[in-house]
Amino acid sequence: MAETMTANNNADMMTPEVISVTTARVACDGGGGPLGHPLVWLTLGTDGEVTCPYCSRRYVRGAGGDDD
Repeated sequence: MAETMTANNNADMMTPEVISVTTARVACDGGGGPLGHPLVWLTLGTDGEVTCPYCSRRYVRGAGGDDD
């Protein structure tokens, strides 16, 4: 999955990608390639989401997730 950043219409700031997942644990490498980062495993919190500390991608539990 390639990392995508979208321009905010109100400013020139970039908004991190939000990824819908169906598992309680996810792996993030920042999209790989020269703009990637080391592979890290993240566990969704009780609120059903987690943010990668390297690239700020936000992983959010979608419908049909497991209960790990």
